[in-house]
Amino acid sequence: MSNADREKWDGKYHGKSVPQVLAPNPWLIESVSDLAAGRCLDLACGLGHDAIWLAQQGWSVDAVDISPKGLRLASKFADQHNVRVNWIAADLDEFAVSENQYQLVTVFRFLDRTHLPSLVERALAPGGLLIYETFSFRQLDRDDSHIKNPAFVLQPEEFKSLYANLEVIEYAEVELPDRSVARLLAKRPATCE
Repeated sequence: MSNADREKWDGKYHGKSVPQVLAPNPWLIESVSDLAAGRCLDLACGLGHDAIWLAQQGWSVDAVDISPKGLRLASKFADQHNVRVNWIAADLDEFAVSENQYQLVTVFRFLDRTHLPSLVERALAPGGLLIYETFSFRQLDRDDSHIKNPAFVLQPEEFKSLYANLEVIEYAEVELPDRSVARLLAKRPATCE
């Protein structure tokens, strides 16, 4: 990413108000329902819907996004819900993550093939989970899609190769009413001593 990316996302949030309704990703809710709360890293968090919901469930959340303007809105949104989230304005291409610290890493509607896989692997504690959902190749065929560039969507089974060092628990390509996505639920193997 770059300054141009930061400016693009700051522009997207310019003039927007704090969201009124908390709308975490339904698959996230389903995926963490049986997990004990711990430390979570929410990457490309946007306005923080998922981070705020996770904090409400008792998770200690570090939420990272490139847009300082978006994070200011997210912080106000969290205040409305009386939860604390550690908001971090950072470019994920350069983000220095704490190693082996997170029981959960989440990513929604963001794709980076170059830097993100190694960042996720460094961040996850042994046995930690990755919950990742982003646009699949079928998104390009949708009449309602704003995404037209094939670089911004996953090819079939691509998630598995990008995260080959993790144990796949669940992989699916799903057609939702408003988007076509690929989903990956994967676990960092526990290390043997």
